Amino acid sequence: MTTSDTIALSPADMKALVRRHIEEGFNHGDWNVCQTTLADDYAARYGAEGKANVGRDHYVMVCKMLRKSFPNVAITIEDLVAEGDKVVNRYIERGTLTGRAFLGIEPAGQRYVKPGTTIYRVADGRLAESWGVEDTLGWFRQLGKYTE
Repeated sequence: MTTSDTIALSPADMKALVRRHIEEGFNHGDWNVCQTTLADDYAARYGAEGKANVGRDHYVMVCKMLRKSFPNVAITIEDLVAEGDKVVNRYIERGTLTGRAFLGIEPAGQRYVKPGTTIYRVADGRLAESWGVEDTLGWFRQLGKYTE
């Protein structure tokens, strides 16, 4: 693919793409929006090693699973910063465990507030890669999985 074949987005358009993915897709459970905003070969990197560990289909499957346990799960975007082909999203995810058991944790109305940051790389008008960091230990503590 040559440079003339690629879709270049402005910083404002890249931020709008991330906002659409989160607010229309994830927050409303519109999995079609999630899939169409992610590149076919999307790779998400979470964890200390930064290796690609989640592709597009797996990402959407995990989002669906999360919503079955936390029906009200939603992400509030705190900051979006775009530069070059990347968008940084600082956010807070909130939810209440009232659905299915989650990773062995039985639902009892546990609420959580989980801050995180994700860097997205945009290519051809879609989210192509991401690198994310979240407070997973704090999240599990709030759900009662671990005690202090």
